[in-house]
Amino acid sequence: MERITNEHRKELEDFFSAYWGDDRMVYSHGVYQCSELEGFIAHDGESIVGAVTFYDHKEENVREVISLDSLIERNGVGGNLMELVENDAITRGLEELCLVTTNDNIHALGFYQKRGYKLVEIRQDAVEKCRKIKPQIPLTGTNDIEIRDEWVMKKPVQTQS
Repeated sequence: MERITNEHRKELEDFFSAYWGDDRMVYSHGVYQCSELEGFIAHDGESIVGAVTFYDHKEENVREVISLDSLIERNGVGGNLMELVENDAITRGLEELCLVTTNDNIHALGFYQKRGYKLVEIRQDAVEKCRKIKPQIPLTGTNDIEIRDEWVMKKPVQTQS
């Protein structure tokens, strides 16, 4: 696993486009170009098998995880990427980590809770606003659950799991 550098930008853009339709992550509070963000990637030799991107809101002393993708689930890639993000946040003196997922992503809710994140806000029907910017966001997701709400999760940086 390694930090994302400029040499990875095109490969990351292709990675996000293949799995998300393009490299934009659209939330009710903003749009992020994932291939342009800071983060870490995991390779299996030649291709990306996992990536995490983040944005530091310096005025609030908060790191927001924008995307976390692992092509090989339940083998430690996602957890190891998140550990890198959290350790890097500690070295930068940040106070809090936050992220947004959607109501259909039950697996993510468990994944993040195991790592000390707490659900702090539900933005009801927020995904409708996002679809106006990125219409390829599907209507249903995991387990055929309607993708409707954003779930905001937070964790103090000093809380390590």
